[in-house]
Amino acid sequence: MAKKSRSRQFKHSSQVIDIQEARAKRQARREKQRQETGAGRKVVGKAAIRKRARQNKIRRTLIYFGVITVLTIMITTSIFRIFSLKQQQQELIQDNEDLQARQKLMLAELKYMSDPEYIEEQARAQLRLVMPGDKVCVFPSENKDGP
Repeated sequence: MAKKSRSRQFKHSSQVIDIQEARAKRQARREKQRQETGAGRKVVGKAAIRKRARQNKIRRTLIYFGVITVLTIMITTSIFRIFSLKQQQQELIQDNEDLQARQKLMLAELKYMSDPEYIEEQARAQLRLVMPGDKVCVFPSENKDGP
């Protein structure tokens, strides 16, 4: 027989309940159960409690191990990322310094190429231009194929 909840049990009943009498019935019922089960049940109960406690301890240990493992993996990957970012930062700093040195060289070259004397020299050498009043001497080139 299923145990009824107290609210259902007394919902439709107008019966007056004597608390002391109900308490005495409950105690008698518990005492009867104790006598029926005897001392053997207490030993089995203690063994079951020990077994449950051992299982809980193992479960807790596994949970702690799992949490520690996850934390260790997270910390290790974070440290690895930090070191790789530091290395990347050093490489970028070195690249920046190289580019700044190259920029200085190119600015110096630009300044040199903007000089009127350099422009005149290049015009004479590559385009064979002459200034008004200059005399041009052309020497025949030596052809090995010709007479």
